[in-house]
This record gives sequence, C-alpha cells and structure tokens, in this order.
Amino acid sequence: LQMSVSSISQTVSKLEDELQVKLLNRSTRSIGLTEAGKIYYQGCRRMLHEVQDVHEQLYAFNNTPIGTLRIGCSSTMAQNVLAAMTAEMLKEYPGLTVNLVTGIPAPDLIADGLDVVIRVGALQDSSLFSRRLGSMPMVVCASKSYLAQYGVPEKPADLSNHSWLEYSVRPDNEFELIAPEGLSTKLLPEGRFVTNDPMTISRWLVAGAGIAYVPLMWVINEINSGVLEILFPRYQSDPRPVYALYTEKDKLPLKVQVCINYLTDYFVEVAELFQGMRGRRKE
Repeated sequence: LQMSVSSISQTVSKLEDELQVKLLNRSTRSIGLTEAGKIYYQGCRRMLHEVQDVHEQLYAFNNTPIGTLRIGCSSTMAQNVLAAMTAEMLKEYPGLTVNLVTGIPAPDLIADGLDVVIRVGALQDSSLFSRRLGSMPMVVCASKSYLAQYGVPEKPADLSNHSWLEYSVRPDNEFELIAPEGLSTKLLPEGRFVTNDPMTISRWLVAGAGIAYVPLMWVINEINSGVLEILFPRYQSDPRPVYALYTEKDKLPLKVQVCINYLTDYFVEVAELFQGMRGRRKE
C-alpha cells in the first residue's frame, strides 16, 4: 500500500467513525479484528473477488485464463496430485497464479472464498454443483521388507493375522475385495497402528510396520520404485470417486474449466497406470 503505520491507523479510525463501530482491538502488544471487523473484512474480500472474477471473464473472451485460481483440497491430494499438476498447468497458462488451500477435511468452498474444491469419496447433499473427475483406485499394500519377515498373506482373510495400519478419519474402515471368480470378502481388520494422518500411514508402510488399505495416490511412487508391493492384485476393490465442486454451473470461469480438464486427464492416466500395475503383478 506504500502507507505508513500512522496513516493506516488514521484511515481505520476514520472508517470506524463513519461506520460507528469498532473494527480493531488494539493493545500495545497486539492488534486483531473485532467481530464487526471480521464481518467487514469478509464482505470486502468477497467484493474484491467479484471484481477480479469480472476482469477474468472479460479476459476470457480471448480464451486465455488469467488471475488467481483458488483451489481447496486435502493435504494428500495437494502433495500427491495438485502440486505437480498445477506446476504443469501454469507453464501452459502464464497468466494464472494458484492459491492452494489444504486441510483435513478439505476446505469449505464458500467460507474460504475458493473457486473449486476437490473431494474424494461420496458427496453429501449440497447446493453446490459437482463434476466427477474420475476414480482413485484403492490398494492393499505392504513393504517388501515386511512381507519378507512376516510372510505374504495368500487370501484376504489372512489379514487378521497381520499388523494392520488404520486411517482413523474414515467413518467406516470396512472394505470389500472381490475375487476373480466373483466371491466377495468384507474386511474390517483391527488396527495395531492407528492415525488420522495420511503421511504417517505411508511412512509406517515404508518402515515395514504393517499392511494398509489406502488410495493409490498415497503410495504410487513407492510402488513404482519397488519399495511397496500391491497384495491381492487379481482382486477387485471399489475405487473412490473424485469430484470437483463449484458454485456456478452455467458461467464456470475459464480458469476453473482448465483445472477440471487437467484433473480429468490425470485420473484417466491413473486408471491406465493402475491396470498396468495389476497386470504386472498377475504374472
């Protein structure tokens, strides 16, 4: 802003006098927004985003996305998918910048002022619009060092005799594996290692702590490098759907369309890669 602290203080004081409400709590050590200040800030933030969106819509007449693309997703989605994808996307569209907001669960589209949120799993009833991007395969896997020490389970029921790594955020950790002949086995192993952090599950797997049922994207690099092994490759499991959520259906900003197209292509590649992995392990 190129303004001195005293000038900013005077401007805020004039604004408070005009609005007849206190916007900031001030002390010698700190400064923070009052409840009224938070409301005012959020309102101004929304207006700035709306102005920016209008500018971007006008630039879109040239079919070139510009501006800031605000994406919300889980931390694992950001680390394993969106970090590399957005880097490639911005090489193609130099007028774009990306603000990637992460959390568990994924950030809120409206409350956090986002353009699009990426969600994995079944959607709750919502007034938001959605588009399915693809599916995330699920795999049962373990490190080669663990399997060498404790043996390879020959069938899904054998998992009860092994050390299980449990991701506690899922509301229901039961899963189903379907054999080539169609026989279904529902499994709910008791976790010996339990955490709500996806990265810790991945680290436990690599360290040889046990076996886990996880999204492929958590462990794809470790599987490709040979550190981890997919178990029961001939069995089918239910992949988890992946969605993009947004607020406008008919006037979807070009920057959001570009993001959705990139992600759709990514999950097509993931499906093909997974089939190749399963094929190699059937031999």
